[in-house]
Amino acid sequence: MGLLEAEAIVGLLQAADRNQTLIANNLANLNTPGYRTARLRFARQLDAVLDRDGGLPDGKLIETEVYRPGFLDASPDGNDVSLAREVVELNKNALRMRMYLAALGVRIHKLRLAIDGR
Repeated sequence: MGLLEAEAIVGLLQAADRNQTLIANNLANLNTPGYRTARLRFARQLDAVLDRDGGLPDGKLIETEVYRPGFLDASPDGNDVSLAREVVELNKNALRMRMYLAALGVRIHKLRLAIDGR
């Protein structure tokens, strides 16, 4: 896949934003009895939506799905949120967002070059 179209990058940023919110919700429920960790899945949907040029076909959106992985290291009260695991997820999500923003910056730079006639 080549450099993604701007619309696809914006969709990826929106998915990363939803993921950030979900991770924050997990952290907010770190001590809530019975709370189960939630995760966001969108890679499969993304593969199905992107066309060969790296763009989103007309009318398509990047859909996300919330699921509960059911980690086995739950505390006695049934809560399976791990602070360490959530910090790792926060860092991974931040890196994804930086990558998407960098790709969008490249697209914008190319557009500026084209507009300036260089």
